[in-house]
Amino acid sequence: MCGATVQTVNHIKSMTRNKYNPATEKIEIDSVVETRTTGFVVHAMLASTVKLLPMLAFLPIPVVSGVFLYLGRKLMTGNTFFRRIRDTFVEKKRLPVGHPVRIIGRNKVNAFTALQICCLWTLWAFKQNPNTAMFFPGVIGLLIAIRLLILPKFFTEREFVALGDPTP
Repeated sequence: MCGATVQTVNHIKSMTRNKYNPATEKIEIDSVVETRTTGFVVHAMLASTVKLLPMLAFLPIPVVSGVFLYLGRKLMTGNTFFRRIRDTFVEKKRLPVGHPVRIIGRNKVNAFTALQICCLWTLWAFKQNPNTAMFFPGVIGLLIAIRLLILPKFFTEREFVALGDPTP
């Protein structure tokens, strides 16, 4: 593994052989083919795209913005945070049976979502202010501490599971 996270994880997945374990009824990793050649070739191909950078000048900015808008919209589709924000305004009877509002109640779901909105706003505020932007990684570490140390005092593990945020 290296800094090119997405490429490396996908590369390792492609080099993995899986098998079905009837005892656990799950697919487990059988073996991983070890090779450095494919990793070198993938990263050499990535490096060769530098030659294509001058061609980007011919792309209109709205096209590039549209691609990022599409990717951002696609990313939000399965995000439970945005789904919970949307479902704040939906009647309880219109929500599916396994929905967190039906399991733990609207107050708990809204409290958790409001806390996440506050944390997101805090991250954005730290990032936007030039005087505090250098503390951004520390604030992310603080969010981990909040989740592990403070939130369990207000939410049970059952509620975390229902909210889609079980403790690892």
